[in-house]
Amino acid sequence: MSRRAGVLAAVTLLLGGCAAGAPGSAPGVVATASGPAAPAPVPGTAAGERLGPGTHSLQVAGEAAVVLVPERPNGRLVVYAHGYGADLGALADDEAFGGLARGLVAAGYAVAASDAGGDAWGSAASVDAHAALAATARELTGAGEVFLVAESMGGLAGAQLVTGRRIAGLRAYAGIAPLCDLGSVYGAFAGSVEAAHGADVDAALARLSPVRLDADVPVRLWASDEDTVVARDRNADACAGQVLADGGTARVVAARGQHGDPSHYDLDGVLAFFADPAG
Repeated sequence: MSRRAGVLAAVTLLLGGCAAGAPGSAPGVVATASGPAAPAPVPGTAAGERLGPGTHSLQVAGEAAVVLVPERPNGRLVVYAHGYGADLGALADDEAFGGLARGLVAAGYAVAASDAGGDAWGSAASVDAHAALAATARELTGAGEVFLVAESMGGLAGAQLVTGRRIAGLRAYAGIAPLCDLGSVYGAFAGSVEAAHGADVDAALARLSPVRLDADVPVRLWASDEDTVVARDRNADACAGQVLADGGTARVVAARGQHGDPSHYDLDGVLAFFADPAG
């Protein structure tokens, strides 16, 4: 079984399913677009069609995507931006975000994820892919409110989605050991960052070190002082501090251990935050 086939099979075990696949996006420059994206046409679905309960594997804006629809929807959608070395298959990893996704679905949230160009490090293409996913999944599920969760590298795309106001109905942003400062990890991941941004890598480093967050969107970030991959002080603390300085709502929740420690995947904390983002 191929890796993608194995991933989709594992996700399907979470709820039940459909099928699809798609090529990845080419490297792109740092995103500069603003405003919500329009829903993308989805092969195999009719205009105005709503997805029923289950796992739906789709192609959205040229990227493989998956939407998990609960049995009893609460009218809310979570869009997930994955980390380095991951893809939409993170929804099936019960030792990481998969366990959180399972809990969100059980609580009535639809959950959507995209490959979004793979290791894209906040490129314009990855931001556009997530914006298209959010608009499309919102239309397919009928969700009125949207919540963004970004993990590690996905924090770069996540912040641009927030600041560019790319997601209609966005209520709150939760970060899991989020990368907010590309320069803070460039030394360790230079080859991958350069592959993602190509000739625009210097512009990316200038604009994403750190990336800014729109203070109008409440923020909660889970980060550990022991994380030697994405240092808390240059990332979660810096971004939360910027939001607070700009008059917004932000809080950093202390996790334990290294990058990816299970303490970062705090279902109860995420649910409480989404229930009362300004609290």
